[in-house]
Amino acid sequence: MTKWLLRCTKCNNTWFLEVSFDLTKLAEKRLYHYCPYCEKNTFHEVLERIEDEKVVAPNTDSK
Repeated sequence: MTKWLLRCTKCNNTWFLEVSFDLTKLAEKRLYHYCPYCEKNTFHEVLERIEDEKVVAPNTDSK
């Protein structure tokens, strides 16, 4: 699993999400997901990928 740092576009809080797919492949680089702070579904920006406690720069290739 890969951890991703997300930021809620409504409350601006950041949090980690563990998923097994590459979130940089999303067309708009954002995800509609439940925010644990707003306690409802909101849009989230994908900020960066975290692997083994190291920050990995997001993929900027447009394939």
